[in-house]
Amino acid sequence: MQTEGDASSSDKIAESSQHANGLSASRLSLNLHLHQACEAGNLDRAKECLERGADAWWEDEGTIGWSALHFAAESGNTKLVRFLLRRGALWNAVDSNGITAAEVAWSLNDAATYRAIMDEGVRQTMLRNALDQRARVEAAEDAAAEETGADAEGMLVEVQADGHLVLRPDAHGEVSANNEAFLSSKLSFERGEDGLERCVDVDGGVVMAGWETDIMEKTAELLCAGQEEGFSVLNIGFGLGIIDTLFQNYKPGRHVIVEPHADVVAHLRAQGWQSKPGVQVVQQRWQECIAELSDFDVIYTDTYSEDYAALNDFFDKLPDLVSGPSARFSFFHGLAGTNPFLYDVYTRVAELDLIGIGLQTQWHTIRPALANTELIWKGTKRAYWTLDEFRIPLCSMQILQ
Repeated sequence: MQTEGDASSSDKIAESSQHANGLSASRLSLNLHLHQACEAGNLDRAKECLERGADAWWEDEGTIGWSALHFAAESGNTKLVRFLLRRGALWNAVDSNGITAAEVAWSLNDAATYRAIMDEGVRQTMLRNALDQRARVEAAEDAAAEETGADAEGMLVEVQADGHLVLRPDAHGEVSANNEAFLSSKLSFERGEDGLERCVDVDGGVVMAGWETDIMEKTAELLCAGQEEGFSVLNIGFGLGIIDTLFQNYKPGRHVIVEPHADVVAHLRAQGWQSKPGVQVVQQRWQECIAELSDFDVIYTDTYSEDYAALNDFFDKLPDLVSGPSARFSFFHGLAGTNPFLYDVYTRVAELDLIGIGLQTQWHTIRPALANTELIWKGTKRAYWTLDEFRIPLCSMQILQ
């Protein structure tokens, strides 16, 4: 409940008008009446308010920033929630505590309302991704001879003013926001306060950390267990070499590592990776060498300073990389790894994008033993993972038994 039950409408208008961003008193009154209707779960009253000009997207900053969708989710009226989404409510709007309407529904064990908001998020995100992909193709065609210098996006969540979800680092001027800048910057290999090795960029952003070992162990098992002798592996992004070390335990006959950063390549060469039987180190961005690679039984990717659009582009290349229908693929699913609802959304978005190229996905959930200890992130720029459960995708042209 976001407002005092005994407060009058005039009191609420007076309180909210200080945060109304120029809305007229009549418009503000309509918006507050919409919130009251949604709080009561009254679909007819909500329709009337919207027909009179109320704003479905409006958030009352006079309280804790709830929108009509938050109130509707709290009321448990799924039909009202769907109606608001059709009329312009922002599916991913957060209040002043960073809570979405879907999380309100989840806290009340309202699976139907949660799913309704998630489905809308998936629909809008996939539509936006498709439009962005078309725009990138057209821009590339219009400026084929010119470097655009466009920023690469990272893997933290940003909600744009129009309500669309993008994954981008909160990284003003940081190297993680631009792949070219990242690849020309220095990296440090160090031990964190938790005693585990980590790789850190010049801004203190964590490129990879030892806490991921639990995830990598399960991933390697899912990808490699039962493979025929001499199977082939492609890994995009060496990092600390955790998963490549685990791959080696399964004795692949061919093991290709694509790693573009000079400091990482120097690190892996110092460890003697280039001399291991069957190992080939390719010091290029995957986009530069992908056309020369093929026939892999196992494929894994975990890059840094690239956005979901780049990952989706890699998805599109998978049919040309796999050895056949029994080949297996996985990626590090840290997409929106600091918000449980948005993590659900991008889980479904990735799954649908993979279906679009003919890949089935099975999700395996684990609880990393060390993922949320404060020591892991001490001395770093920010945490890129704060959730309790991590989902590992296992993908192939057929559903693995």
